[in-house]
Amino acid sequence: MIIKIIRYLLGYINFRAFGGFADRFLNLCTREKIPLWNIKNIKGNISASTTVSGYLSLRSPAKKSGMRVMALEKRGFIFFCKRNKARVGILAGIIISAIIFSILSQFVWSVTITGNTSLEGEYLLSVFEEHGAFVGATINSVDNRDIASEVTSEIEALSWASVNRKGSAVVIEVRERTAVPEIYDADAYTNLVASEDGVVISIDALYGNEEVKPGSAVTKGDLLISGVITYSDGSEAMVHADGYVKALVNKTESFSVENFTLYSSVDEKKRYCIYFFGLKIPLGTAVPKTFYTEHKAFLENEKTVLPVGIITQYGAVLTKEMTADEKIGNMLALYSNALYVSDLLDYSEIRSFKVEKDEENGSVYRFYGECEQEIGKLQEIYVEKDGDTE
Repeated sequence: MIIKIIRYLLGYINFRAFGGFADRFLNLCTREKIPLWNIKNIKGNISASTTVSGYLSLRSPAKKSGMRVMALEKRGFIFFCKRNKARVGILAGIIISAIIFSILSQFVWSVTITGNTSLEGEYLLSVFEEHGAFVGATINSVDNRDIASEVTSEIEALSWASVNRKGSAVVIEVRERTAVPEIYDADAYTNLVASEDGVVISIDALYGNEEVKPGSAVTKGDLLISGVITYSDGSEAMVHADGYVKALVNKTESFSVENFTLYSSVDEKKRYCIYFFGLKIPLGTAVPKTFYTEHKAFLENEKTVLPVGIITQYGAVLTKEMTADEKIGNMLALYSNALYVSDLLDYSEIRSFKVEKDEENGSVYRFYGECEQEIGKLQEIYVEKDGDTE
């Protein structure tokens, strides 16, 4: 196979020799070391193949043997180029395209994330990008680094990750860590006590004796469900008390405008960068890194995002600090209140609420609300064992 490739690249000629002494012709070619192959002798006529230089050397053996030599076909790369020299642009385009394709195949063209549920895909992509798995990275850099291990050790919410390469595409598989619920020893004796002050709405004891009734006011630490059971005969036993106690809880929170830092003006700057397979070519001066963000717009089709496009970088410089006026203070208070209510809704049901301005301190706003929530909290009962000392 290697010999055939070499012959094709250098070129060869199929010829026919006739009219003389065929055996003498072949002997003379062998003596003068003229390479011949595919030799056929049919009734004194010889057909064979030889190199370009070998064909030029056939004149002497042919003359001495009385043979006439005629070229039948010229084959090989050099003859192909000569026949198509008027179309050299096409040939050059094919060669250049092959070179470009070979070079581009050494880069990552797309990166996708699978398996995430609560973690944002954009956040995970940004972390993996910081560790070397990004569009435009070289294939070798992705293969030769344990990127998955580095990211898993950085993000505690991930229990496992794998960076898989399929051609020029990188597929990242992740598994999020499952939160382990708080486990109490089933053999331990416990009471259920109040975690906050409130008025009991309902109580459902799974194990143990109910110590309060709906409508009862309780304070933090009060006993709700006892782990000590008294039987009708007067005997007592201890159990792992548990249940559900819902109560109406009053919530109070203060929001101070002084917790915010305000600035009189913001100097914003924007810069474009041409992105080509991991290479960023900036078009302009650098933007400030304060409040920095960037927007990527890559070429793409229905299935693949190409590592070529424009990155728009945004940055801002905050200048002179200022004191909030009343209007801005009210806006900040409402904003803080909205964040607090959002967190509150994660574990309670808000019946009613209001936000009032502190008349004595105009920069403070207070939240008042009534919420229904679970207030039961397990508390282990200490039992003195044999051998315990004071």
